[in-house]
Amino acid sequence: MQMTFALALVLVGTSALTALAILMFAGALGKPRIRATGAVTAAGDAAFLFDGQTLLDANQRGHRLLDSLHRTAGEDGTDWGRLTRHLLREFPDLTQALTDLPTTRHALLKGPDGRETDLRLDWVEGMQRLTLIDTLAEDASIVLDRLSYRALQEELTLLRQVCESAPLLLWRETDGGQVTWANDAYLRRASDSQRGEPMSWPLPSLFPVAEPGAGARVGLPATGNARPAWFDVTRIDDGDGTLVYALPADEAHQAERTKRDFIQTLTKTFATLPIGLAVFDRARRLQMFNPALTDLTELEPEFLLSRPGIEGFLNRMREKHVMPEPRDYRTWARRLLEIETSAPGGDFAETWSLPGGQTYRFSASPHPDGALAFLIEDITSETHLTRNVRAEMETSQSVLNQLDDAIAVFAPNGHLVLTNTAFTRLWTLEGEESLGAVTLPEALQNWREASNDPDLWARVAALGRAGASDGKPVRGVMRMEDGETLTIEARRTSTGALMIAFSNDAPPALATTPRAQVLRASA
Repeated sequence: MQMTFALALVLVGTSALTALAILMFAGALGKPRIRATGAVTAAGDAAFLFDGQTLLDANQRGHRLLDSLHRTAGEDGTDWGRLTRHLLREFPDLTQALTDLPTTRHALLKGPDGRETDLRLDWVEGMQRLTLIDTLAEDASIVLDRLSYRALQEELTLLRQVCESAPLLLWRETDGGQVTWANDAYLRRASDSQRGEPMSWPLPSLFPVAEPGAGARVGLPATGNARPAWFDVTRIDDGDGTLVYALPADEAHQAERTKRDFIQTLTKTFATLPIGLAVFDRARRLQMFNPALTDLTELEPEFLLSRPGIEGFLNRMREKHVMPEPRDYRTWARRLLEIETSAPGGDFAETWSLPGGQTYRFSASPHPDGALAFLIEDITSETHLTRNVRAEMETSQSVLNQLDDAIAVFAPNGHLVLTNTAFTRLWTLEGEESLGAVTLPEALQNWREASNDPDLWARVAALGRAGASDGKPVRGVMRMEDGETLTIEARRTSTGALMIAFSNDAPPALATTPRAQVLRASA
């Protein structure tokens, strides 16, 4: 009886414990729990649970991924910012999917071809669960030995340092122009251009979208704290997007602008020159000309703008009859083409007398970089003036030669510049054949020695000095050693020259020709 009672008591106690256990288990199932409901349960896929942008939980593989994404962007160093920046590279629609998630509750984003990854988004009681699914295998973990893993980490660290410390802007963008990654230089520029507003993801696109290819010069205006700047932008298609490199080009842009302004200044200056100018490059193609060239050569601007070679340029001038016809045109043209070796000192100059009566001075000058410049100047007026002056001088000399008085003219600088035939018979110049070899002081010294009146020549010397007080003519008699006498008259001309005349006082019937005296020039 007692045993039966004890057995019954055990059965009742066991039943009570069982019932209690069942009730506790049922209660546990009915009580909501964040972790259980949050479903970070995938073993092979990286899973994350966020409340807004705050990480609540992640599985082991998710934590490993976050640890590898330790790089920060600007001031955004949160797990949310790191993870979304990483996912946007493969899932450009992530931003829109996250915005719509409270309504859609679920979303599945497919990764790019060849990556074999999907991203599942779930809205769980106001929280966001992100699961990065490897569709290639249920558990696609890769086993590496410790040395290989360390080598990969070191290489990754080096590549990150290179990108972040590069003195140029680096970023990656989608085909639509959305920036999915950027280095520190880009982030600083983007932050400065935000006009004081905090920078958020996705990053602003600073440069216009363009097709991948060769570099292009792009200027960014001054915005916010960012000053105006120029960059040489190069885009490279990497299959999943576009890698973009923006190299600072402020100095190059300024140099090109300075060069362009300098060329414009030269062009404006050349446009006002009355001398025709033609500049050929090292390939002997016409690169620059001015309006005077078309006026002098009558060459059509259309022809000059076609950048002809030197041979074509000379042939067209030959057709227009604006250059004389040399006896051997080919030899002449070859000498001009090979001016660096054929012309002494590299210079070439000729005077052209054209059938129309014009006279041109043509010169060619090579430059060290291989360029060649032609200068064509109309010297018709200058030539006519020179010829007229020469004719007048010849006429004046002919008139002086008809006079019986011996005439000598000294320039204001004291050099003998003009004599006549009577002077040559009276005085013989010793030494140099040119008149300028004898100066006024030397001539006065000779005449003082040949006469007995030093005071006469002192007065002539005073008259010959610049700024003479009265400038009145000086007259006197010069008695030669043989007894003959000459009347001397010295006067200043309107140009400041000193003219000295020697005349014989004897009547013409009795006058004798004085013996020629030697007029010496001092050594």
